[in-house]
Amino acid sequence: MAILGIIAHFTSQSGVRMNPVLGLRLLEGSHTGANMAEVITEVLQFHGTGVEEKLGYVVGDNASNNDTLVRALSDDQVFSNRSGLYDASQRRLRCIGHVINLVVKAFWFGDVDRSLLHNTVVVTQDTMAHWRRMGPWGKAHNITVYALASPQSRQELKKLGGLTVLHRDNATRWNVGYSMIQSMMRN
Repeated sequence: MAILGIIAHFTSQSGVRMNPVLGLRLLEGSHTGANMAEVITEVLQFHGTGVEEKLGYVVGDNASNNDTLVRALSDDQVFSNRSGLYDASQRRLRCIGHVINLVVKAFWFGDVDRSLLHNTVVVTQDTMAHWRRMGPWGKAHNITVYALASPQSRQELKKLGGLTVLHRDNATRWNVGYSMIQSMMRN
């Protein structure tokens, strides 16, 4: 299930920073920029005339569909009334959290086969050996995968070292690798 969150960031007239959630919408169909732009336009129109005129920038991860999203908003009739003020090339920002996540992964994993990072469901002797070669992070990953594989393995590890709660890393959630290491250190 894909959910698109639309959040506004602005300063009120009294100088208070505001971050209201304008909408959380189920994204039906494919995750294209045009499809997301349609949902965002509906949410902005729901909030009344003039809201879309206050749209300054769009923040998203590095996926190319976000470039398409900003171009689609720029081409949309709702924004065309701004007489060219909404230039898509100037209104697309990369999320700093996502950028930092990519930098950390590059630091930790270097030139590792990226498909391994995305394929965390299939566990084979080969994938475990690849993870093991990544040093402490890979070993933590393998222990977590083993521990979460079945109730019996969780019980076995709990008897050995008291592991109670583990968080598994994956390729899409930010900070999840940190959470995995932190949960291992706590236990």
